[in-house]
Amino acid sequence: MILLLVSLFLGNIPSFAFSASSQPKINCLIINLDYVNCTWTEHEHRYIFKSMFTHKEILDCPEYLRIDGVNAVCKFPYIKPQRFNDLITWLYSDNGSLVTKQEHKLKEYVKLNPPFNLSVMEKKDTELWLYWNNSKNDSCIESEVRHRTDNNPWKNTTPGRRTTFSLPFPAKKRYEFQVRARIESSCGESKFWSDWSEPVYWGSLKTNDTSGGFPMSVMSLVLCTAGATVILIILSCLLVHSERLRIILIPVVPNAGRNVSKYLAALFDNYDGNVEKWLSMPKDLENGFKPNFTERACPVREYRIVSQSSTDSESILSNPTDLSSDYQCMHSYSSASTIPGSSETIQPQDLSQVDNPV
Repeated sequence: MILLLVSLFLGNIPSFAFSASSQPKINCLIINLDYVNCTWTEHEHRYIFKSMFTHKEILDCPEYLRIDGVNAVCKFPYIKPQRFNDLITWLYSDNGSLVTKQEHKLKEYVKLNPPFNLSVMEKKDTELWLYWNNSKNDSCIESEVRHRTDNNPWKNTTPGRRTTFSLPFPAKKRYEFQVRARIESSCGESKFWSDWSEPVYWGSLKTNDTSGGFPMSVMSLVLCTAGATVILIILSCLLVHSERLRIILIPVVPNAGRNVSKYLAALFDNYDGNVEKWLSMPKDLENGFKPNFTERACPVREYRIVSQSSTDSESILSNPTDLSSDYQCMHSYSSASTIPGSSETIQPQDLSQVDNPV
């Protein structure tokens, strides 16, 4: 009776004017307890949507979602306790004629958003702890966890009102977790679970490829070590060949210890004090400490000027001192001996007689 009065008040054509086969079906679903989505199956005409919860006023659709320019979905706000009331919906054509009228019970038609902020933590008691947040802070929400290791089949857990989950992990594997939520039975159980959350991982993926005698890491280590050794040997040979690297074996100095006098006696008695022969120094090492050049000796003479009288001193000073022949520097190098020959023996000269002043 009430519906008939509403229909007469709106000036609508009774719904029996349309055949049952031509009437589109309306489906409504409460999304995350925030708003209601109502869709209809026929999208060939541009319909006008109206709705009303029991004992509430009739509302026009505040927001349409269109498909190919035609209204296909109506989205309107939801107030929390309204899902326990019946929802009445109408579809009208462009000319204002009623196309269909339907009633909906939305208590079981609630779909929550997926849980978020999933995180995994390892505790000291060798357990993995999973934490997450639900889209609504409501005690009526229950969650279901599923997990698997190394891409094996999923294992689902029993739903419960919780936001944590623990799992022992005896082996080093990769663990994958997902969570979904819905309204639980004590608050009017929903038929719809939320979508599964984004997966969260723990550990590394274990491969099943066991071909080969050794793991890849060990083989890589062996190959790298062998290659480095070969390269080092080749470089050493090249350096020795190009004389940029000389290998000189330095003999070990004898450890005399308490027999110092014995070793020193052998040095002077058998080797005439020659340390090189006493140490049995190799010829290459011995030649390495010898200079490969010689320099000629420059004779140096000293003149002393003693004044006998002013005339003598003037005569002596007037004679220029010729030192250029005496201070001759080395101007040639050779590998000859450094001992001057007989021709280079310095002959003393009597320059002048020096008298002591009276």
